Amino acid sequence: MEPSKFDPYQLLTELSSSSATGVLKASNGKAVWHIYLNEGDLQYVDCSIQTLAQLSYFLCRQGLDQAYNVLKEMPPATEAGVTTVTKAQGLIQRSMLWLQERHMLDEIQSRQLIEDITQDALETFLWLRQARAVWENGTPSPEWVTTVLGQTPLVDVVDTVRFLKQRMKGWQSCSKEIWSPYQRPYLLDFRHISKPVQGGKLSPEALTKLAQLMSRGFSIRQLSVLLKQDELHIAQLFGPYVEQQVIFLRNPQPPFDQLPRVPGVPNTPTVTQAAQTAQAANRVFKIVCIDDSPTILSEIERFLGNTRYEVTTVDDPIQASSVIFRIKPDLILLDITMPKINGYRLCSLLRSSAVFDETPIIMVTGNTGLIDKARAKLAGATDYFTKPFTQQGLTDVVEKYLTQLNPA
Repeated sequence: MEPSKFDPYQLLTELSSSSATGVLKASNGKAVWHIYLNEGDLQYVDCSIQTLAQLSYFLCRQGLDQAYNVLKEMPPATEAGVTTVTKAQGLIQRSMLWLQERHMLDEIQSRQLIEDITQDALETFLWLRQARAVWENGTPSPEWVTTVLGQTPLVDVVDTVRFLKQRMKGWQSCSKEIWSPYQRPYLLDFRHISKPVQGGKLSPEALTKLAQLMSRGFSIRQLSVLLKQDELHIAQLFGPYVEQQVIFLRNPQPPFDQLPRVPGVPNTPTVTQAAQTAQAANRVFKIVCIDDSPTILSEIERFLGNTRYEVTTVDDPIQASSVIFRIKPDLILLDITMPKINGYRLCSLLRSSAVFDETPIIMVTGNTGLIDKARAKLAGATDYFTKPFTQQGLTDVVEKYLTQLNPA
């Protein structure tokens, strides 16, 4: 059975906004991801493709060379009858316990490694565009993880996803030929070292040294450790040389060839001016209103109830994200003070998805303080609208932002 198309950002948003506790299992081929949440907070993420090479990379990146050498002394596992996925999970656990028992890691270093493993696995999860996903409600995080973390969340879902989304854009900007940190760059002809490369920032001397390293078959990630640079920075340096065929790329070696590729930048269809004018004249704008008060929703629906708007109301904030992703509205009206999940968090979660980067989100609230307005702005709100409101006031603020979608 082929994996289904799905949106990893939507899955994370829905689960986090619903304050879910459990594990999301997503699979594509031999790669399986486990995303553990506790009341909507991210606790831990791993991927079955993660191996000792991954952990070694993080140890080197932290400068824990002694721990790296001790890790190489760990005896191989002797378990029989375990699946590849279970073996991979057990490998990370055994490695961490091995290092902790030998006092190679303190609490801060252990937490940092768990965060590195989580971010690395989550990054490739967000690259998925096809997968089979199953949610197991109530499944706790692995015991060895909670021993280190306690009950505190590992990282903030919104901040982490926003950071990884920006990193994905960075990868996409390198070159369409660079799609994995595990690709292995090489020089086909050493005479090209002195070839002028538009946009290239490497001197012939630096490229000569790199060529010697590349001749040993190192991946972009391995080169980043040797050069003590972030792997994305290395990829961005290589980009112009790859585009102009000075540097070439071999595919990742197993098992890293099973990981998803960096998604390509979607093509934006061109629309003629005449077509835009016709669309603007006939367009019905979709508006989603989220508020736990049926009275407020009824008023908004009545105030905006005309043929120009298609209004959908949601009185359960836990269901809001799934409705929003399904409808993909042109504008969102969002109450701040709601049970289980407040408007600030929901707004931030929506902004972490590329689908709602530019969608106007208007926070509607009875609070008028400057602190509330500042929090709304930090959460990614487009504007701030206070209750009680008149029909004219609501229409004005809605028109203000919908007009910008179809300027005359």
